[in-house]
Amino acid sequence: MRDLRIVASALALVALEACGGAGSTGFLTKVADVPLPGAANRFDYEDIDPAHGHLIVCHMNDAAVVIANLSDGSVVKVLPNIPVARGVVVGPEANRIFVTSSPNQLVIIDSNTLNEIARVTTGSGPDGDGWDPVHQIVAVSDQHEGAISLIDNAGSGTRTPVPLGVETGNVVFDAKRGWFWASVVGQNPPDQIAAVDPVSASVVKRIDLPGCKGAHGLRIHPDGGSALVACEDNDTVARVALDGTPSVVTAATGSGPDVLAIDPGLGWLYIAAESGDLAVFDIGKPGLVQIDKEHVGDNAHSVAVDPTTHHIFFPLMQGPSGAPVLRVMVPAAK
Repeated sequence: MRDLRIVASALALVALEACGGAGSTGFLTKVADVPLPGAANRFDYEDIDPAHGHLIVCHMNDAAVVIANLSDGSVVKVLPNIPVARGVVVGPEANRIFVTSSPNQLVIIDSNTLNEIARVTTGSGPDGDGWDPVHQIVAVSDQHEGAISLIDNAGSGTRTPVPLGVETGNVVFDAKRGWFWASVVGQNPPDQIAAVDPVSASVVKRIDLPGCKGAHGLRIHPDGGSALVACEDNDTVARVALDGTPSVVTAATGSGPDVLAIDPGLGWLYIAAESGDLAVFDIGKPGLVQIDKEHVGDNAHSVAVDPTTHHIFFPLMQGPSGAPVLRVMVPAAK
């Protein structure tokens, strides 16, 4: 069944070839390089809005957020004047998109109209953000303060800071436990992930990450049993059990691992690195079983996956023509 889904996805993407031409790197097939607007500089995080069929991309050093169609990567809208647009998370229950912006703001966008609603204050150097659909609370990683900000009322309410360490990376919501988890660099090693109750704004659990330096990117396994952490300072990914006796397994990645994405249907973890090298792991198996590593493009440190079609998206500063592109790939049928 897995192979049939991949073949069907690849066939559905044939129409995209006119946008940039298809090519194969082996495990992944490049379907298209879709032109993106703006300057040839750094992009950052992405998120998927399946209800509206949109991919939201932060064009970090162009002070913009790009909204693209999931179906073909074409640009729907560009929202300008968002300095250092960095973290992004979709809150479908509130019809909102939340984007972090320096020096200390959360930008709120209406996902129906794609118009900006408001800007609210966060801590210093906001990085990643997460969404609690139950209590409609946004969590923002205040990287420079080593804390997260909890902002209620779908980002429009009261901000409650929660100190965690010296530096925080990503923050994600754990639906199984009703907590936020954040990657944390402390005063002394090892790095950690910390769980925060969004209602009490209290730290309820900390788990050490031996062998992980520079804990940053973070995702929760679809079954809720483990967390995956990108360790950017020692080119490593860590898988840590969230229940029972703490156990941590590590594996090598590309240089400077940053953004993680999971395809829950295939059970695959994609780890994009600053080097442009992508590592793929089968997390349906115990530990960290690598199934691919390849160079998908220079500075391809951000990745997002559409779980319905298995499209994989990489915003690149420079495509073949030297201008920004959205590189669309798909797993090749085996």
